[in-house]
Parts: sequence; structure tokens; C-alpha cells
Amino acid sequence: MGRYTTVQAYADNSGSMRAVSYDQATGSATAAKPAERGPVVTEKVDNPYGSTAGAGSGEFHVYRHARAREMARWKEINANEAEMKAEEEFQKKIAADARAEQEKTEKRRRKREREKNAKKRKKNLKLGGVALDVHQEDDEGNDTDEFEYTPVASLEMKPTSGVVKSEDDVTDNCDHRKMEDSTHSRPKGDASSPVEFPSDGSFPERMKKQLASA
Repeated sequence: MGRYTTVQAYADNSGSMRAVSYDQATGSATAAKPAERGPVVTEKVDNPYGSTAGAGSGEFHVYRHARAREMARWKEINANEAEMKAEEEFQKKIAADARAEQEKTEKRRRKREREKNAKKRKKNLKLGGVALDVHQEDDEGNDTDEFEYTPVASLEMKPTSGVVKSEDDVTDNCDHRKMEDSTHSRPKGDASSPVEFPSDGSFPERMKKQLASA
């Protein structure tokens, strides 16, 4: 079947067809004058297809276009949802950064307030004739919330007098102290208790010094 061809649905002698003459269709049989003729009125067909008619050649294209429209609609919905989620995450990040910055600003404000009060207190004490200690002034001037860690080993290695000990002397003293503690803690006659030896490589040098002094 061609694209622009037509098909006759009923035969000419079918009982469902109504025979209308040309004069009756044009109104020339009843009209007296041509000016009084009205337009040609045709019968309206409400159901051009039968109930058992199959799909035509254009149904697939109609379905294809409808499917494309539906897929485009869902694509737009998904894109809008992704954009909303990204915007929500961005707003949450902005709020978190704003809270963190506000906390830092408040912390710095409290620090400036403490320094201001310390300077005012020191000024009032000086006006009253009260002398402040040097360490006290330094503590008031350097009021910070930061924690400073001092290792215990550095405290033990600090000299108690004006004599500065070398690193070898400090190591020998520590090893000697460990051996004395192990000797006192070990009961008499107990030879099974092992003697602790340092693992830092200073044991041979210490033994040489002990043999030389003996």
C-alpha cells in the first residue's frame, strides 16, 4: 500500500451507505435562490476504526516518541534530584565551616580579653606600688591555651650543678644504676635470674672502662 493511496471501506451497494443526490447535497433542489443556499453539511463519523482494527504502520513511531518523552522526563527528574543533593551537601559544608570559624574567632576574642585584663591588672598593681615577679609577668603576657610537651628523658639529662655531663657519662650512670637495682632485687643464691644488659651498644665500652679502672 502506498503512502498517499486511499481505500474504499464500503461497497457502493452496501446497506449502511446513504444515497444522497447532488442537488440534495448542494441544496439546489430546495433553495429558490442561489443567495439562500447554505453550506454543504456532511455526516460526522464518530468511529472511523472498528473495534477489531489492528495497529497501523505509524503506531511504532507513536510509541517511540512517547517513550523518548518519558525517558527525557525521568532524566530531568534525576538531574534535578542530583542537583538538589549537591546543593544540600554544599550548604551543610558552608554551615560547618562557618561554625568552625566562629569558634576560632570566639577563642581568639577570649584570648585578647585575657591579655587585656592582664595588662590592666599589671598596670593597677604598678600604680599601687606592688612589684611583680619576672616569671609572673612572663606568665601573664604569654597566656595561651596550647599544651607544651616536655619529655621525661630530657628532664633526667638536665645537670643539677654547673658541671655539664657528656652523653657517655649519662649512659654509663644509667646502666650502672640498672645493674645495682637488679642486683639488690635478686635474692641470694638465685643464679637463675638473668642479668639485664643494655641493648644500645654501650656494654662493651662500659666493660672496658671497668676493667681499666680495676
